[in-house]
This record gives sequence, structure tokens and C-alpha cells, in this order.
Amino acid sequence: MTNIEQAVFTSARTHRAAGYQLAGRSPGVADADARQLAAWGPSHDSLRDPGSDAGSINFHPLPSGAYCVSRTVPAGSEYSGRGGPRVYTQYLIVSPEVLRRFANNAFSIVRAAVAGGMLEVFDPVPEQLPPLSLVGAAVPVDQNLLARLAAQFAPDRIAALVQAAMTTDCLAVAGGEWTADLVAGLVNCLPPLPRTELSFTTGLKYSSRRPLRVVGLSSDPAEHRWIAQQSGMTVLDLTVPQEGAPVPLDGWSQLISRVLATRHYSLLATEFSKRRFELTAGDLHALGLQLLEEIEASELRGGSGAAIEPNGLPPDGGSSDSAPRRAASAGVRRAHNAHRGAGGSGKGAAVATRRPAAPSTTLDPDSPEILERLERLDDLVYAAMDGQGAAMESLRAYWPKVAAELEEEILAESREQYLRYAMSIWEGCVDPDGIRNPGRAVRALDVLCLLFNDGSDSY
Repeated sequence: MTNIEQAVFTSARTHRAAGYQLAGRSPGVADADARQLAAWGPSHDSLRDPGSDAGSINFHPLPSGAYCVSRTVPAGSEYSGRGGPRVYTQYLIVSPEVLRRFANNAFSIVRAAVAGGMLEVFDPVPEQLPPLSLVGAAVPVDQNLLARLAAQFAPDRIAALVQAAMTTDCLAVAGGEWTADLVAGLVNCLPPLPRTELSFTTGLKYSSRRPLRVVGLSSDPAEHRWIAQQSGMTVLDLTVPQEGAPVPLDGWSQLISRVLATRHYSLLATEFSKRRFELTAGDLHALGLQLLEEIEASELRGGSGAAIEPNGLPPDGGSSDSAPRRAASAGVRRAHNAHRGAGGSGKGAAVATRRPAAPSTTLDPDSPEILERLERLDDLVYAAMDGQGAAMESLRAYWPKVAAELEEEILAESREQYLRYAMSIWEGCVDPDGIRNPGRAVRALDVLCLLFNDGSDSY
């Protein structure tokens, strides 16, 4: 359970002002964040859909380094009696650690908040709101959502959406009644780390006061023409047939098109479970080409496998841990085998055969329980490498437990990533005068010694 801050922007009469304002906030909201939330806040007639069931999910970074996940809905009438519904926005201010626990997916945060009864309309809005307790975690990919989108839109159109969102200053996307789902699907088509670079709104009208990367559009052609005239805007309407030659796709978008066309959604789930510390949007093209090569190599070896249904199982009910998972985890296996000696034999292999079956062998490796263990491990490793003594002691107690529960592949991939992080620490341990300060590097080495010495003679 983690406390998060909240704020409300709506039309109200308070002792400070009358009209649309930041009517209430919890004590932990930073002043700089509050000023941005007030400037960003949607006011009268900001919702794209005027219906009573309209709504919008929004996401953007804040000056403090936290992130804002918000929901905007119509809520009764404005205090002034002006026509039209009162626009009511509830902000959830989440730390990078909390967002990471939910796979950097704002939609997963909203679902958890709704399930916890946290998204409510205050009338009147208290000037001081309480912090909220957000529980749970999320898997990296909503496979059912991708399956629904793939059944509604051609895979190459969704891939073009992904590419446009990552290569334009601001993308306005129209999908009719599917617009909000398309924005959610776009998020699910990106690895967790680059998701933080993609600010968006699903149902607010475009405004220069809200410099978001992705904006949902209505089906009104007049709105499309007006938006297209705004500086830096690109309009993509997926409700109309594509005209002219298809847009050439980069490596990552080609991968997305192939995954959606073959229904290998679990490939993304497996790939997104890998915790890459420095992956950015600029790395996706090369990563997509690499994964496509691994898929093709797997198919050449006869491991093409069956298509994966939205529930994660092949149509014949067989194991989903076949070709898609093997192709996506090829890099993990290479890292794991390196610990075992040439040819995957020797002492490491012998020890591995003596190791009892871990509980995780009966669990979904992409389940929230496994993700929560890995995120806890991340937090302890990073804190210990940064010199927090209490974190190091907690890690000494936690590591043997998690090492006994998780599969060897996951442990090997984790060790490899922590090793890379430690190397980046060593490379950065240089004082301004050019003298290397080994303090952090020594702490990182202590952590690596713990992680690579699990009580066996494997390493």
C-alpha cells in the first residue's frame, strides 16, 4: 500500500476565488506542481464529447519529477448557473516508483483507483484533501485490449499510430467510439520506460495550454481541419480507409504490426517484463529489428508456434510458452547460459538440476505477484548501490527468498541488468577535477557480490 497525493480542479466559489480553480489538494502536493495543475486544468466546455457519460483519462509529467494521472468528467452544474455541465478533474500525483509498479501505465493506475473507490466527485470540494492509499500492481501488457483493437483495425494501421505518436510533436488521433481504446492500446504497444515520454488525453479538446503528445479527436471533419492547421500538429484518422501507399514503418512499428497480425501478444508481455534501465524511445527501432530477427530465426528452427489467443493460450489449449516466448526471451537465455560455462554444461548446469522447483514455475511470470517481487528487488538494489545501509541489510534478507521463488531465466536477466547498472555507476564515478571516486563503485560491487553468490557454486 502506497500513499499518493490528490487534487481537484473544477468550478467553485471559495474564499480565494470564484470560477474554475484548483479547489482542493492534499498536503503533499508540491507548490510547483499545484501551479502547473492550475494552469493545465480543463474548464468550461473542455470535454470533446458533450454527453453526460463523457470522460477523459489524462497523463503528463510534473515539475517535481512526479507524474499526474487524472480523470475529467461532467459533474452537475456550475455554481454560476452558466449553461453546460461543470467540468470536474481529479488529479492523482504518483511518484516514479508507484508508476513503475503499474508498468508506467496511467490506465492501470485509474483502474486501481476506481477499484479502490478513490475517484469521487466532492460537492463542495474540501480545501484540504486526504492522501490516498493505492494498492496493487499491473502486468506490462493488456493482451485482451490489443486483441480487441486488432479485430477492429488493420495491424499496420495501429502500427502506423504507434510510429506517428513517437515521431511527431503532437498527434491528434480519431477512432470514433474506439478513440480512448486506441490511446490505451498505443500505451500498451510501448515498453514501460518509454511510456513516461508519452503525455496524452483521451477526451479533452486540444488546447495550447496543455502541450500533450497525443490528443483524442471526435469524428467531426471540421475539427480535423482546424487541428491540422495548428503548429506542430499531425492528424491521423483511423476511421477512414488509408489513401495512397502505406507509410513505411520503422523497426518497432514493424514488430507491432507482426505481433498484432499473428496474435502473439504474449511476446510483448515477455519482452516488456525485462527491466531495461536506459531504454528510450530512440532505442525502439533497433530493438524492434532485433526482435524481428529473433522471431525469424525461431521460425527457421521450426519453432513458429501457434497464434496466441487473448487469454494467453494457443487456440488448441497448448502451452503459451512456445515460440513467441522463446523468441522474446532469447537474450535472457544467452545471459543465463553464460553463467553455466561453454555449451551450457559444467557445474552450473549440475547445480541447476539439483535446485528444487520454484513456486514461480506454477505462476504466470507476467503476473502482478511476480512483478511486485521484481519491483521490490529493484528498489532495494538501487538503494543499496546508492549507499543506503538499511537497504543493503534488507536486500541481504530479501535476496535469498526471491532467488528461491523465481525462475532461473528471470534471475539471470535481473543479474545482467544490475551488472550493467553497476558498470554505469563505475563509469560515472569521476569528480569534476577528473579524479575517480570509487565509493559508489565499491558499494555497487558489494551488491553484485551478494547477487552473484547465492550460496551455491554456480558462479
